[in-house]
Amino acid sequence: MTQTVIPTRVLPIPKHTSADLQWLAPSPLWQGSVGPAASGIAQPWIAEFRTDDFVGEFTRLLVGGHADDLDQTSPAVAAGTSSATGPFRLYQPLSMRYYLVTATLACRRPGIPDHLASAQEGERVFFVLRQRTTDGTELALVDGQWQPVAGDVLAEGEEEHPLHSAPVTGFGAPGTTAARLGLPADRQAARRVYYGYIPVTRRESVAPRMSDPAKTLESLFGPLGPNNPLPTPLSMIEHPAVDALVDRVVVPWTLLRNTQLALSPRNIQYGSLFVLLDLMAWLKQEQLAVYQRIVLNTGLPSGSVAQKLFDGLNGIEIRVDGADQKLTTALSGLVTPTDYLPLTTGDDTPGSPPHTYDLRTNTSPALPATWLLGHQVAGSLTNLAADAMTGIPPRLPPELEGMIGLQGPGRTPNADGAPAAEARYVIRMVWTSPPCRPVLSEPTRAFELARAMDADAPARPILIQMPDINNLRQFNRGVAIEMPPSLRKVLTQVTPKILKEEGLDQGLEVQLGKICSLSLQIIMLVAFIVMFIFLILLNIVFWWLPFLKICFPVPMPASTTKGPKP
Repeated sequence: MTQTVIPTRVLPIPKHTSADLQWLAPSPLWQGSVGPAASGIAQPWIAEFRTDDFVGEFTRLLVGGHADDLDQTSPAVAAGTSSATGPFRLYQPLSMRYYLVTATLACRRPGIPDHLASAQEGERVFFVLRQRTTDGTELALVDGQWQPVAGDVLAEGEEEHPLHSAPVTGFGAPGTTAARLGLPADRQAARRVYYGYIPVTRRESVAPRMSDPAKTLESLFGPLGPNNPLPTPLSMIEHPAVDALVDRVVVPWTLLRNTQLALSPRNIQYGSLFVLLDLMAWLKQEQLAVYQRIVLNTGLPSGSVAQKLFDGLNGIEIRVDGADQKLTTALSGLVTPTDYLPLTTGDDTPGSPPHTYDLRTNTSPALPATWLLGHQVAGSLTNLAADAMTGIPPRLPPELEGMIGLQGPGRTPNADGAPAAEARYVIRMVWTSPPCRPVLSEPTRAFELARAMDADAPARPILIQMPDINNLRQFNRGVAIEMPPSLRKVLTQVTPKILKEEGLDQGLEVQLGKICSLSLQIIMLVAFIVMFIFLILLNIVFWWLPFLKICFPVPMPASTTKGPKP
């Protein structure tokens, strides 16, 4: 009788279990402010460094006989909070600040010996960044979303950050506490610590996001009318769709009708075409019923806001091929029989529209004086559009998904004038070795992630040397700028006549590109001079010159003793 042998899967037996290991403060701190009996003995340490060689500085600190100086690397505390318990404020590398989190992974045995993770045995070490809410709840970052998680539990799919190990030079003398903890003086590297770089630059990607910005904006809208003051409640002019109509249709149409601008007939026709295309594209996206009424002659509910918008468009006449034509008829001709709307997104179409349009002038009847006025004026295009969009929730553009934070731009103060609370975070070090339960450290001290342009951030010292204008002829032209024919054609139209309000020149008709070789030094000079021109011009608005520059005369010999001087 043949006996079938069923193969069994042998699970590796881990050398260490969760109960054997613990995360502690980095060993160099054990004989300093974080003693064996201190409450922070199990808390990883956050160290701040102020040079670009921060990893080298950290490792040299550990092995150079000054490991106890790690106690002096504590970051600055957020303004307005207790220096003893307040959160740290971590600044961006732009401010020449770098932060490492470090801890010791030790065995629960006499002497607390180190444990180094073995990849061959399936062990891994890393750290996780967690957000801490005002009630103390921790949130783990999973697939870009913050999810509640127990402090001592690793969430499935939680984002991990790498850890590295570094040796610590023995600094304990025989008979001291350090020696009893495994740091004898006669050993070169009795201890090792783990450290990882805190990605402060990821502030915008990990900061709390507004769950539904469009819904929040919709809740702020008030009814349209002259008694609706801005900014609370918001007028429908702030509706993104209405705002887009104003920018793409109302403003360009108004500029086309400015008789002081000396526009060529060709520029008028080109601008008029795209104003009409943008108007039709807006209707197709935001008011589909009105779009279908224009193109397919479908019905609209009598007295509805959509019907009022259509009636307003239908009551306007523009010049098409030199004759008056209803605006709705002209709009319909842009999509039937050939659809030219792809031109609004930069795509090509089969040929050009066969008609010429002129939104600058018309004859009978003249364009109503209220047509291009603001949203408060009854009968204006903006008023009709805003009325039609009432009750329609705004839509968030796809390119802005996940980019709108809860706190918004700047540090908006609370109602009592105090700075608004920033999101706060903690870090936990993690050791894993399946099938054992992961070992998580205690949380670090809470910290905030500063913005790149934070007002409290230190300034990175940067020296930019400007070229000597005595050597202009010696500067090599090493920067080449290539222009396609379309851009060159536009640039040839820009002449000093613009300053006299004589408009653009006709430009070149020859389809030639152009490549220019320029000097980087001269480009810097131009940028520097233009910068100061605008600084002085806008100083009347911002009054920023006293805060912008601190100049100090530097004595030095003349750059040239021969030839002419500027």
